[in-house]
Amino acid sequence: MRLINTFPLQFIGSGKMGYFAKLFPPFYKYAVFLFVGFEFVYSAIVLAISEAYYKSTSNVLPIAYKMFEDTLKKRKPGFDWTPAEQQILETHKNELLILWIISIIGVLLCMLVIIPQFFDFNDKRGNPSHLCLVRRTIAWILYIAVAIYVIILGIAVVYLWSDGGAARKHFLDHFEAAEKEEQFISEIERVFLCESDDDNEVEPQVLCYRKIRHSLISEQWLDLLLLVYIVGHVLAFLAVPLFNKQLVKEDIEDDVYNNTNGKLLEA
Repeated sequence: MRLINTFPLQFIGSGKMGYFAKLFPPFYKYAVFLFVGFEFVYSAIVLAISEAYYKSTSNVLPIAYKMFEDTLKKRKPGFDWTPAEQQILETHKNELLILWIISIIGVLLCMLVIIPQFFDFNDKRGNPSHLCLVRRTIAWILYIAVAIYVIILGIAVVYLWSDGGAARKHFLDHFEAAEKEEQFISEIERVFLCESDDDNEVEPQVLCYRKIRHSLISEQWLDLLLLVYIVGHVLAFLAVPLFNKQLVKEDIEDDVYNNTNGKLLEA
């Protein structure tokens, strides 16, 4: 009877079944550091990028809208500007805002998950161990929370990437074709803190052009964000079983995957 009761645990703890079993709770802290640590770094980078581009977009678009409307009133040949075209840029700005908010939540969630892993917690028998081993219910709750965040973040990244840089191209095409009155140039200089290029005899059309050109996120950045999201999460997740074990010292009480006596730690 003892052989029958322990056989499934032995089978799960060996070979391919052992690998797949370690993809799910309970977790050693090293596996948490690996995956959630990657999630923290990626979310922080996304936060910085989305915040920077949201702020620059929010600064330049109001001025650009007035410039486009002014050009439209002057009936410049070949120039067109409609509410639908403005909505394209507003949608892009809102996508950046959503990604910014999601990444902020992600950074806070990762901190909430990682910080407790630096401490030991006692199980019902008084043995100190890692949080996700001692409190398996908590481990599953955190696992589900992080999984939901990863999915939501992926949707937001893909949604922004699906634009393919079209919003930026749409903006630049209209900006280059618009009439650039002195009042609009002055506003742009003030917003982007760029000095006049009169000393270099640069035409007004290219005044602060470099900063304006980079005010909306480029296709290259979108591709990079998506690539790192896909490759990074796949590699980190597949590497979890390799780190879901005691790496620093032997601890028989913590080795739930090789425990053949059926006495797994319970929440």
